[in-house]
Amino acid sequence: MMNLSDLDVTTAGINFSVQPTFRFGNQRALHARTCFVSNETLDELATRHYCNSHLPEEIFRRFEQEIAGIAVRLAQAGVGGTPLVVRVENFTTVES
Repeated sequence: MMNLSDLDVTTAGINFSVQPTFRFGNQRALHARTCFVSNETLDELATRHYCNSHLPEEIFRRFEQEIAGIAVRLAQAGVGGTPLVVRVENFTTVES
C-alpha cells in the first residue's frame, strides 16, 4: 500500500503516496496518489490518542496504517486534489 521510503518530511507536514486497489473478482489498481498530512493534523491525532511524541515523522509512523487507510479510502471515493489532503476531520473518534 505504501512504501516508507516515499515519505517526504517538510516544515508543513508529510508528503506520501498510496496505491489504492479495488477487489471486484480480479484486483484492479488505481493510479498512485500523492497525499499530504499537515503537522497540525498529526498534532491533533497525537493529542486524541495520548501519543507522547512531538515529532511529526514519529507521529506519522505511529499512526501510518490509519493515515494510509484513510488516504486510500479518500482516493477510492474519488476525492480530488493534488496532493490529496488527509485532514483531522477524516479520522473518526469514539466518544465514551
